[in-house]
Amino acid sequence: MGDSFGYIAFGDDELYARGALFSALRLLHYCPAAKVTVLTDRTCVFDGYPIQTVELTASRMTEMSFGGRYRFGIKAAGLVDLLKHCDRLFLMDTDMYPVGDMSGCFDRISPSHSVMNRLEGRPKVPYRAIEGRHFMLGDKMLTGDEPMWSSGVLGVHNSALPALADAYRAIEQLIGVVSAHTLEQFCIGVALSRNGCRIAPHRLPLRNYTTRGRKLFARRRLQTFFAGNGHLAVSQQIEQAASYRLWRAPIDLWKQPDIWHF
Repeated sequence: MGDSFGYIAFGDDELYARGALFSALRLLHYCPAAKVTVLTDRTCVFDGYPIQTVELTASRMTEMSFGGRYRFGIKAAGLVDLLKHCDRLFLMDTDMYPVGDMSGCFDRISPSHSVMNRLEGRPKVPYRAIEGRHFMLGDKMLTGDEPMWSSGVLGVHNSALPALADAYRAIEQLIGVVSAHTLEQFCIGVALSRNGCRIAPHRLPLRNYTTRGRKLFARRRLQTFFAGNGHLAVSQQIEQAASYRLWRAPIDLWKQPDIWHF
């Protein structure tokens, strides 16, 4: 089935789909032969680009999010859906984008080795609610003290599908018990660390605009990019995206005090 880069983009805010498209354009600059698949409810955004899309219907999103109770369940279930169609998958959040050659990422993915964004340490106070509840992730009883990995990127092998299915099922047990939005990354990190398997940070040439201030600035820059370049041929858009800046320079902070947020 081969290797694939992937994105999951959904929601009322088109920023997520536009962010995924911009990231994919930069990826195709550094890795022209890359296979890219996007699971999305806005397939029209990707029409005409060398990007495969898988449609997310409203009913499917409701199912994935446990009846709308936990929207990040869509990412956990979507990861499983995308991985079914490739040998190795490198999934990026829509606010992550390459700044260099990413082709070596698959060399670090194997049945016993996965890649995630970074190790965040032990979970915070909300996860103490798990202790003594006998919540299970596959054959492992959760304690709430397992290491937490950030899932801004996820590099996984097809053989991890059973572990990721266990992670998705475990999420439902925690909804309404753990008052945090990070259930998805917590359960995925635990699942990929079982049975002698390991996770490592990605250490790849990637940048992001995850914080409030960065996102405000990136939103404006993405709107400007597609307004000015969306009519060009795909090859030209790839070339323009490669040199287009989404990060804030000092002059941007000076000119636009409303984006001083970190």
